[in-house]
Amino acid sequence: MHRSVVVLLVFNVVVSTLIVLSSHHWFTVWFGLEMNTLSILPMLAYQYTPRSVESTVKYFLVQSFSAAIILNVALIQAWFYTSWSVYTPLNIFTSTVLTLALALKLGLFPCHYWFPDVIQGLGFLQGLILSTWQKVAPYILLGYIVSSLNGFVFVLVSVLSVVVGAWGGLNQTQFRKILAFSSISHIGWIGSVMFYSVSVSLVMFVVYIILNSGIFLLGHELGLSSLSSLGRLVYLNSTSGFCLILGVLSLGGLPPLMGFLTKFLALECLISNGVFIISGILVVGSLISLFFYLRIAFNSILILFPQHSLVMFVWRSVNFYEVNLSVVSILLGILLSISIFGLVCFPFLVSFI
Repeated sequence: MHRSVVVLLVFNVVVSTLIVLSSHHWFTVWFGLEMNTLSILPMLAYQYTPRSVESTVKYFLVQSFSAAIILNVALIQAWFYTSWSVYTPLNIFTSTVLTLALALKLGLFPCHYWFPDVIQGLGFLQGLILSTWQKVAPYILLGYIVSSLNGFVFVLVSVLSVVVGAWGGLNQTQFRKILAFSSISHIGWIGSVMFYSVSVSLVMFVVYIILNSGIFLLGHELGLSSLSSLGRLVYLNSTSGFCLILGVLSLGGLPPLMGFLTKFLALECLISNGVFIISGILVVGSLISLFFYLRIAFNSILILFPQHSLVMFVWRSVNFYEVNLSVVSILLGILLSISIFGLVCFPFLVSFI
């Protein structure tokens, strides 16, 4: 694919998100979502392998189905209330259907099955786009209509996403699938808090993008495919291994890293609203997901991986100490620095609430 075509597609993806951000009409919101989906498809199939094409087709079908549901909800709203405004109150039926449609776009339970399989079939950079930027437009739409949604259904879907994301990542050995289930769990945290405070959920969403971007870029730079590829990482490249350990622990929410501060803000918001049972379930789900984060950190410091000792010969052929100051490496350093020094950023985050 020519570089100018890639630039044009990236420009369309950004513009389509801005259309959803600035529009209050259901048709323009649907148009922005469809433009976003159609622009990202050639970028997902950039490598043009059978596995990437399969993941691209799956992503297209899922996003088209959810966008069709959103358009039908908009038609029902226009039929009953003669208004195309996003801020028009939703009834029980349209609220429930729209919640499931946005759950399908965001990869929330019970519509999360497509997300890990699609992420596994793509590269790290494409997976980074799906896990971060492609969730911005549905999140914006969710923020517009959160006051009109069925609170019980929305919070239930979000809380179960945290539990399912934590439980699903326990038995995974592929690095990208672990990050996919981690994304499901984090979006569940953000959705659970959004119903009670949009500002706190916005801070959590921004921090989630920063943490996830750092881990995906680090996986891309090191070529991490599975947990066995983490063997001898610290021994051959101590800086990258140390950054990976701190990054995944920050994603898991260990204090005093950045991920812990966002979950602390979320629990403070939920407890102040008297939601004690949901807070307990979220904490349990976070502790379950912390198990596979610790497994990544533990495998990263092994000199010899127990099941795949031959991986040491693969690492010998890679020059890890070569200094390459590219845009990706500079961005990676900035993102990992922010994710590690969480206490320094805490006053800055609280100022947005």
